[in-house]
Amino acid sequence: MAAFGAHHEWGKLREVVIGIAPAEDFVVFHEESQRWLTPEGAEFARRHSGRRLIDIDAELAKRIERQVDALAELIAREGVTVHRPERLKGEERRFMAPNGEGGQLFPRDGMIVVDDRAIDASLRLRCRQRERFGLRPVIQRMVAQRGARWSSVPFGSPAAVDGPFLEGGDVLLNGRQIYVGMSGCASDMAGIDWLSALLGGDYRVIPVALRSNVRHLDRALALIKPGLLVWCPPSLIDGLPTALRDWDKIEVAVEEASLFATNGLVLEEGHVVIDAGNERVIGELKRRGIDVIPVPFDGPISLGGGLRSAHHPLLRHSMPA
Repeated sequence: MAAFGAHHEWGKLREVVIGIAPAEDFVVFHEESQRWLTPEGAEFARRHSGRRLIDIDAELAKRIERQVDALAELIAREGVTVHRPERLKGEERRFMAPNGEGGQLFPRDGMIVVDDRAIDASLRLRCRQRERFGLRPVIQRMVAQRGARWSSVPFGSPAAVDGPFLEGGDVLLNGRQIYVGMSGCASDMAGIDWLSALLGGDYRVIPVALRSNVRHLDRALALIKPGLLVWCPPSLIDGLPTALRDWDKIEVAVEEASLFATNGLVLEEGHVVIDAGNERVIGELKRRGIDVIPVPFDGPISLGGGLRSAHHPLLRHSMPA
């Protein structure tokens, strides 16, 4: 058995990073690339940019922290080894907090695992560009102890104009096919080309065009197990990648996708964790024989990330082909 790596969105999850959300860390931010925000969310971000969330809504800040810690405890009880990012401090935190965010809630975006490669991602949002350093101690242990191969996407421009940008929320694994979303909010073609060059000819890295207000591919598409997916058709400009078009599909509306109906945590084939607010999708999954664990995750969702966003697999057992 491999000691590190992942080939699919399913397969038995053995080891994972789950984010941290200290209530006092999150700083509200607003940047021009946040086209995914609702009008209300954009107004909130503009009005409170630079302020700590705990000073605006202490109950929400504490609920986010509780729900993320509860997720880590749940996944550990399922027999998965859980790692947490290192809380940034000093110069790295001073870089982040004045611009916003400061929290390290969504490790999905700051790193990418493909096969036995651990990749430092390049994030478009200025206030999140240093998050990968909080994940670096975990990656260094995987390199030293598990033989992981480590690479880093070059940083894009601080103005978030020139890439390469490549974010884990845009990357979905299907064996030798790697799907990467591209909307202008996060990953770009330069990042996709970088990943294709890194992985070489054994892989096909396939761009998936998203509507310009869709932040990441995992807000439009989820691969639950071989032959079953959840997707939001209006969010994908050219429809599904060819290899997925004959799969059984659970369709969700844009409103459901905005509640992260496509953003779950797969423990293994046929066993998933889904936000409890997505009752219709939970019902559709159960009708297809999927064992669903519903958990409340509305706190992190209010900040723009779901259950997939809050974790990143380090070891998931499945075959690459």
